[in-house]
Amino acid sequence: MTRSSSETAFVRFDDPDYYVYPLTMALKVLFNDAKKATSVLVNTAGAEYTISARKEIILSAGVIGSAQLLQVSGVGDAKALQALNIDVVADLPGVGQNMQDHIVFGVTHGVNVVTSSAFGNPDFAAKQAQLFDQSASGLLTNPTADLLAWEKLPNKTRSMMSNSTLTSLAKYPADWPELEYIALSAYLGNTSMLSTSDPLDGIAYASLGVVLCTPQSRGTVTITSANATVAPAINPGFLTHKADIEVAVGGFKRAREFWASSSLDQLRVGPEVYPGPSVVSDAQIENAIRQSFQTIFHGSSTCAMGKPDDPNAVVDTQARVYGVKGLRVVDAAAFTFLPPGHPQSTVCK
Repeated sequence: MTRSSSETAFVRFDDPDYYVYPLTMALKVLFNDAKKATSVLVNTAGAEYTISARKEIILSAGVIGSAQLLQVSGVGDAKALQALNIDVVADLPGVGQNMQDHIVFGVTHGVNVVTSSAFGNPDFAAKQAQLFDQSASGLLTNPTADLLAWEKLPNKTRSMMSNSTLTSLAKYPADWPELEYIALSAYLGNTSMLSTSDPLDGIAYASLGVVLCTPQSRGTVTITSANATVAPAINPGFLTHKADIEVAVGGFKRAREFWASSSLDQLRVGPEVYPGPSVVSDAQIENAIRQSFQTIFHGSSTCAMGKPDDPNAVVDTQARVYGVKGLRVVDAAAFTFLPPGHPQSTVCK
């Protein structure tokens, strides 16, 4: 299986008009007196130089990088830029705001089939690597999560939610799912990496991951320096909105219902492993989620598309940055809101 990407879609084509600058970092977009983007200051192996554009400059540095590049280039909240002695090219306070992302958490059980837990055995791992290298077979052909499902919460679950949460969810289209479920051939515990969370105790583990598809919480990406090599301050704002918490708790309960279904009786081994049967109340479930959730790396909307009269809009419907000329943002940072599915196909369409 080969995943489509910018590399497979563009770099592999032998196009004489397409050139890649390897190991090169964009430092700043440069503008002329008419506020037209004319070139990009870059750094390759310590050498700084500019690359000029004949027509346009297109940013695709991601939810963090595109917002950072705009700000260090003078496009962003004027007061924040002036505080860092950056000349303001366009006062766009929405740059770096409105960050949205999907988070994942879940319920883990022991199972009686071979899962990724077995990679804790060096001999097994070596054998699987050999199978994959020689015949593209074995457990490494499983990307850990090869079964996905989406759901609008059933009425039974919705009846336990507050009116404010139901009002927030009612803003979405009727067919917009609130949750995604991911069948994971792995232990999903309270660490940030699947590869390090497994206890490696000889038991095979599997998890049902739960992903929030209607995130109401908003985060920010704010530069702390005029130098693009200095990391910006990132506050994803996860679980700061009441609706996200209630949907997360509801999704967690649904995951438990799935694990308890009779169709999985022959698969489960023993009681729930993580977070464990002692986690019962909504407060306990929320605490378990807060201790274990992680990003699924679907960040978006820090350079959000919007109407000209929207004070938080950064780009128009053609992805052109407001207040300047010859500059677009074409990655997920330009999303007005985060779609419920995985954004890879939308970004690379």
